Amino acid sequence: MADIDIDRLLEVEASAIQKDAEVERIIACFKLDPYDILELEVGCVEKDIKMAYRKKSLMIHPDKVKHPKARDAFDMLKKAETDLMDLGKRTFLISIIDEAKYEVKKAQPLAMAPTDPFFSSPVYKGLVKQKTKDLLIEVELRKRKLMKKEMEAEGEVARKQDEVISERKRKQEAQKVWEDTRDDRVQGWRNFQAGKTAGGKMKRKKPSTFRPPKAVAEDSLPYSKRPTTSSASEGF
Repeated sequence: MADIDIDRLLEVEASAIQKDAEVERIIACFKLDPYDILELEVGCVEKDIKMAYRKKSLMIHPDKVKHPKARDAFDMLKKAETDLMDLGKRTFLISIIDEAKYEVKKAQPLAMAPTDPFFSSPVYKGLVKQKTKDLLIEVELRKRKLMKKEMEAEGEVARKQDEVISERKRKQEAQKVWEDTRDDRVQGWRNFQAGKTAGGKMKRKKPSTFRPPKAVAEDSLPYSKRPTTSSASEGF
């Protein structure tokens, strides 16, 4: 095999390794930090954003990379480019990073001057990166909590609307039943007025007659309960 073929083969293999490494780097990035995903510094312009996205998208495109997570990495890359191209989102992200820098500086000794080499060291950048991540997570959690409340409120409104619709439907069905049975009710009332039922004439009760109590003969009373002569004379 010619040396040129070996060199070309090694170049292709090295290129594949670099592509896989870039996929893994993007996957390991914090999803809410587009600067980290695109490897851009704060303050970059739109031209830099487009160039970085184009270069990396060609490198890790799922159609050209066999890595199993190439699609996920490509989606993260696209979202990062979209977020940074949005002026509102980019401005908000810069404000979060500035807040992270302030918090990190505030945590340092007061004697440390702003020109101290520490503030340009990898340690400082790592602290700012971690603080930025913490702040973005906090914002995201508040956002999700608010969305959950809004969804619950929307669900409660929808539930009440369903109750109103169900109640209206129930009333309509009851009204329909009432109207459908109107003829039966009218006929039943007419039959009642005519003294009839569905099977024929109604049975009328015989009028009750007054029966006076039977007279009890005096001789039939016990001797102890018979009126005496004296008590009879007292009545006069």
